[in-house]
Amino acid sequence: MKSILSGLLLAFMSNQIYAAVTCGTSTSTLPNLNSIYKSGEFRIFYSSNSSNADYIPNQTDLNNNGIPDYVENVAIQANATTEALTSLGFVHPLNSDRYAGAAEYIDIHLTALSGNGIAYENPSIFVNKQTKEGKCALNIYIRNNIEIFPGNYWTTVTHEIFHLYQYGYNQFKGSWYLEGMTNWAERVLRLGTQGGDGLTQLPDDQDSLTANVYNVAYNQMWHRLAVLSDKTNGQLNLSPNLLNRTYIDGTKVFKDDKLKGYLFIKKTLENLKIKSDQISIQNGWNPHNWNENDQSNLSNRPYMLKAIQDSMLQFGMNQTTEEQKFLLLQ
Repeated sequence: MKSILSGLLLAFMSNQIYAAVTCGTSTSTLPNLNSIYKSGEFRIFYSSNSSNADYIPNQTDLNNNGIPDYVENVAIQANATTEALTSLGFVHPLNSDRYAGAAEYIDIHLTALSGNGIAYENPSIFVNKQTKEGKCALNIYIRNNIEIFPGNYWTTVTHEIFHLYQYGYNQFKGSWYLEGMTNWAERVLRLGTQGGDGLTQLPDDQDSLTANVYNVAYNQMWHRLAVLSDKTNGQLNLSPNLLNRTYIDGTKVFKDDKLKGYLFIKKTLENLKIKSDQISIQNGWNPHNWNENDQSNLSNRPYMLKAIQDSMLQFGMNQTTEEQKFLLLQ
């Protein structure tokens, strides 16, 4: 009993000392991004200058409001993503223990990236960018020329936003976790309940766990866990107003009304937070600001695996040989 009380006291003290992450400062003026479109908690920064590299090639403007549909569709996907995840019970990044009271907005920058997108975990204030209004924000960058965005496939904005959810819950990194789980999260908007229908069985030994999960960014483990945890037909119980939302051209944002395993994924994020906070207390670290090397340290894997296994036991996922073998892994 004494050790339990001591642990609770340490957790309480830790939360009191480290209320939220500190907002950093950037002196960049983001000179190419001369235009801004605001939509709720999102600010979309883009270029309307055809002479620079960040200019959006697709200038289609079906509603004739002077704003490229590409920009508005980014905002539509962003808002639909956070509204859906909030409705499903996930803690919004701006309301998380890590960012609440620090970041006020999520800023999306449309630039000439080599990849499709990137989400930064540390919020910042751009002191020399007047349109940033001196406000602290979480920052996402999205490529300014994704082909036929959003079309029937692209959920790049959803992908990067979900990374902010992960950052808000815990300090762990590792592409097998960040990218693998986020690939599941894209199914909130994308067609299909799971990638690969969640048919790839869980690893049954340590070598398989390393080869097929830890060494594979877009691994199938998360899809499999989602399917095993969810005995329903995957009906996505969102409001009709949200499910019927459309992009500027009238196509639907939510490509179907199915999603499996969101309760399990939410519980796993909560359990990962517990493990992350425990490590912070043990090492005297700020629970909202580990060193990069500590976040990605391979020694975190057993803690993260234990969080997943805790979720499985909480969902009664210990009945089959497949589940039992996975629960024995360390």
